[in-house]
Amino acid sequence: MSSKSILSILLIEDNPGDVRLINELLIENTSLHHQLHVANSLGEGCNLLKNHEFTVILLDLNLPDSCGKDTFNTVFQNARNIPIILITGLQDVEQVLSYIKEGAQDYVIKADLNSNLLLKTIHFAIERKKLMNELVQKTKTLQQTMNYFTDRELKMIELKKEINELIIKQGGEKKYLRNDSINS
Repeated sequence: MSSKSILSILLIEDNPGDVRLINELLIENTSLHHQLHVANSLGEGCNLLKNHEFTVILLDLNLPDSCGKDTFNTVFQNARNIPIILITGLQDVEQVLSYIKEGAQDYVIKADLNSNLLLKTIHFAIERKKLMNELVQKTKTLQQTMNYFTDRELKMIELKKEINELIIKQGGEKKYLRNDSINS
């Protein structure tokens, strides 16, 4: 990521104190050029997602109109290609890791937040998501290529069967053996 690129950050957080802290931490990092959009509820965040393109989402899981897994699932469904970083008060690492297994890129515990940690987490999440998106695309391309060759091979097998049937009808012997090699 170029140091001059401007990150469009969506912060979905209902606590004004946490919003102010995160904004100050982002401003403190002079190397991070950003535009911060704040949503105070899940509904407001989803509306912003429909109308803007974001580089990264900072998400509190407990909001006035949604809580926990429902919050994450709704944001993830609306922003599959945008890295989501959980900004949480949860101390239950297992629970937070379950969100990462489901698609979150990272998490930061609110009590541990500082400028350097937030910057590092944002940059790493963006790069990981970019790599994951590339991997998904390359996997799709590989699958399409494999399907093409598999279909082509199946068509060749069918064609060889038809040729054998025609040769047998003409009174000859099979030209292609069962393992699809040519009879010499």
